[in-house]
Amino acid sequence: MMRAALAASIAVLAYVGIAATAHTQEPAQDTREVTVYEAAKIITMEPSLPTARFVAVSGGIILGTAETLAELAPWTDGRKVTNDRQFAKNILMPGLIDPHVHPMQSAVMMNIPFIAPDEWTLPGGYYPAARTAADYRRLLRAQLANANPGPNAAPFVSWGHHELFHGPIDRAELDDIGGTRPVIIWQRSFHDVIMNSAALRHFGIDSRDAFDALLAEAKADPAHGNYDKGIFSETALIAALGKLRPLLISPEKLQSGFAATKKMMLRSGVTTVSDMGTGIFAPFDVEAALIQKCFERPENPSRVMLMPMANQAASGINLDEWLSGITKRYAGRNVRVDRRIKVFADGAFFAQNMRMNAPGYSDGHIGKWITPPDIAAAQYQQFWDAGFNLHIHVNGDEGLDAVLNGLQKLDRTRGQTITLEHLGYSTEAQNRRIAKMDLMVSAQPNYIRVLGDVYGKHGLGADRAEVINRLGSLEKKNVPLGLHSDFNMAPIDPLYLAWIAANRITVDGNVKAPSERLSLDKALRAITIEAAQVIGMDDLTGSIAAGKKADFAVLDRDPYKGGAAKLREVKILAVVFEGRAFPVE
Repeated sequence: MMRAALAASIAVLAYVGIAATAHTQEPAQDTREVTVYEAAKIITMEPSLPTARFVAVSGGIILGTAETLAELAPWTDGRKVTNDRQFAKNILMPGLIDPHVHPMQSAVMMNIPFIAPDEWTLPGGYYPAARTAADYRRLLRAQLANANPGPNAAPFVSWGHHELFHGPIDRAELDDIGGTRPVIIWQRSFHDVIMNSAALRHFGIDSRDAFDALLAEAKADPAHGNYDKGIFSETALIAALGKLRPLLISPEKLQSGFAATKKMMLRSGVTTVSDMGTGIFAPFDVEAALIQKCFERPENPSRVMLMPMANQAASGINLDEWLSGITKRYAGRNVRVDRRIKVFADGAFFAQNMRMNAPGYSDGHIGKWITPPDIAAAQYQQFWDAGFNLHIHVNGDEGLDAVLNGLQKLDRTRGQTITLEHLGYSTEAQNRRIAKMDLMVSAQPNYIRVLGDVYGKHGLGADRAEVINRLGSLEKKNVPLGLHSDFNMAPIDPLYLAWIAANRITVDGNVKAPSERLSLDKALRAITIEAAQVIGMDDLTGSIAAGKKADFAVLDRDPYKGGAAKLREVKILAVVFEGRAFPVE
């Protein structure tokens, strides 16, 4: 299987052309030719000039905004001007931003069928919600029956299982369902996979010794794997991914997966994303080259920031040279590399692997550390001292205490920023501490939507589950806040995420902790200017203002008029990326 994984990587490298990477210099901007876009209303997300009717663009940059054409005369007199009225009856907003996406993961997952507690509409099809154990197993058997059955059928992978909705599932039950066909179930969190016996045999790990050796080779916590149940969780997932790579990342699958990802982004008005952890499925250089190939195309209406992970920097290396090498190889017109690093704390929220303070979990289980607190704190210090901005994956309140305690030791006069990623559960006292420490938050609001009811019955209790995603508290404390999908934890659909955060309605239709709703304005800022702020790109994008990139989302209605309750009904008609219009297909 090591040879198969190596062969898959070689095939992907050939597809990318990584050995001959070259960059085209961004052409000089020509401000002699100007396009003026007219709209019924332009929502700028700039507090001083919140609305306009016209925006002048040249060379991909905004020259100015105005209520009348006459006000744009300094930019239009004596120049070749195109007055573009195709959006004259529509609403323009800044191009929407998803500050935490994994394009490689998205490309992989677009080729895998879903069976999840929540429904999904993807470029490749519609997947209904499965709320019960019976529904899950019925849909799983149907997917298996339709997936090229036969004695030599390829391993089958399905994503979305959640034990609290679908009941426990393990190797033995998958043996019964899949028979001799290798079957792999990906848990709804993405942090766990479960294999049947045929899958373990297929990947050469059909003995306890082989299983233990695989985890040891990956330096995984032995407690994160269970041979008898066929489970690979958290750090053990890395070991499983090494085996799954040849199955998941063939050039053909990646090409279709990246195309579907970009289609989802376009349909949702997304012009900027940050890959919050490049190198999950394959080595950093392989993933970065694939993403570069996907985004550095003239017809691509979006940009991406690559984010290395702390564990990818070998001990003792020169971090300046390391980052400089990454930047030279992969940064370009649509691909950005900044002085930022991703660090992991505790485990997945969708799997109840987050570390929770007393009273802990109602069934007595204990969450997991992805990175033990002392090691994570050393990583904060190492990269902070080297001038990096920090992005820290944290989900539970015990995990958050460990993170905040580690950050407290840093010299905050250095001027870098720190963003907490996900922040599934925090207390009011911790939110006060976050504000006092001048931290930013990039939140995953789909936790309350999917898990707000079921975690009240299992794991957290009704009171703590009620205040999952305590975002209204952060707004009251003026904490900069972005909303992200972390696809496929949620769809790449910022307006839907804003709707969740501003309404807090669960999949069963219940409203949770109304005082923790975001205001409509904050919810919209969290998918535009504040989403840009949490990834350090607010000087470039996130609002419609002179000097910024000419990125706009074209809406069919004014979200401020419809109010928070109707945010999910707003339709994206087109995007304008650096001055060029791209209609939604």
